[in-house]
Amino acid sequence: MKEGSEYLALARIVRPRGNKGEVAAENLSGGLRYFAPGGTAEVALPNRERLELEIDSAWEHKGRLILGFVGFDSISDAERLRGGVVEARRSDLEPLPDGEFFLDDLVGCSMVDEVTGRGLGLVEEVYEPPGGVLLLSVVGESRKEMLVPFVTEICRDTDLRARRITVRLPAGMEELRA
Repeated sequence: MKEGSEYLALARIVRPRGNKGEVAAENLSGGLRYFAPGGTAEVALPNRERLELEIDSAWEHKGRLILGFVGFDSISDAERLRGGVVEARRSDLEPLPDGEFFLDDLVGCSMVDEVTGRGLGLVEEVYEPPGGVLLLSVVGESRKEMLVPFVTEICRDTDLRARRITVRLPAGMEELRA
């Protein structure tokens, strides 16, 4: 998502799951608080179509979010949602507690070295691999990627208003750019 976008991505639908119309999704919001049964979800499909769906069920299984939607009862129904992004209007979401961030808000932030003040690149993507530590994909002028763990020991200050993450990289980390 772009900075200031009206919508915030909450989950990315990966594939159908089972034969009852459910889908497996990558949870981009952490937890289940935005996926209450009876609530609504806006799904932006790859073909730019937008669907407003009622959530029938939601739970986590083996690191994935499993979602069921009212009226989606078969594998072919679920297949239609593949590659879709479950979104919510920012204005509909409660503010996060201090120190918590929506993953979309980190994309586009510049990364700056705490000691030298030198720009290291922009956050182009956020990965959430198993294990709970987010990885920020930072790409600099060389167009080489550096994966930076989003932990307080490294990411010392995150200022979303300034669109800047100030870091103290471990020795040798910058040389590991792919």
